[in-house]
Order: sequence, then C-alpha cells, then structure tokens
Amino acid sequence: MFQKPRTTIKWTLIFVFLLLVTACNKNDEVLKGIVHTIDLENKRILVISELKEEDLNKDFKEVLDSGEYSQAIWVSKVTTSKYKKGDQIEISYDVSDDSFPAQVTAKKITKIKN
Repeated sequence: MFQKPRTTIKWTLIFVFLLLVTACNKNDEVLKGIVHTIDLENKRILVISELKEEDLNKDFKEVLDSGEYSQAIWVSKVTTSKYKKGDQIEISYDVSDDSFPAQVTAKKITKIKN
C-alpha cells in the first residue's frame, strides 16, 4: 500500500531534477577574437575571429566587406577603456541578432592576450 506513493514521489523527484538540470543548462555562445575597433561614442568594441595582423589597421568596413571573416561581433555596453586595438579576448554571450557583424551584450569578457 505504501509502495505506490513512494514510487510516485520517486518519479516526481526524478522529473523535477531533470527539469532543473535542463532548464539551467548554459547555452552561451563563445567567440575568441581580436579587438579591431573601439567605438567610444556607442560604448562598444568590434571583435573579429582569426583576424590577420595586416588587417588590424584597415578600416573596419573594408575588413568586413572583404569577405575573409565570417565571425565578427559588435559587443555593446562595455567599458571601452579596458580594451585596446589588438587585444585578444574571449566573449561569452547569450544570443546574437542575424546581422553581420552580429550585435551582442557580453555576459563575460576575458582577456587572453594584449
């Protein structure tokens, strides 16, 4: 008689646990790249993955229009004084829009090398 409620409680706890595990799953996107442009006015930085050194001093529009780079994002709401052109960083973010370059607000930014 008591076995049935225990089984129900057991399966309910398993279900709740699995629900919590999947709901708390981090699906953050991560991009490693180099800071190409610092936009002081809009408090954002342009980060391009696998940026070649010779493209670092070119205008960002020229670099993006070249078609050589498929991963580039504007990271908004950053303290621009923390970064300089050429810094290698890793950005963790939730979702980006479908534009190119994408526009995101970073959850976490880690300097790899400057």
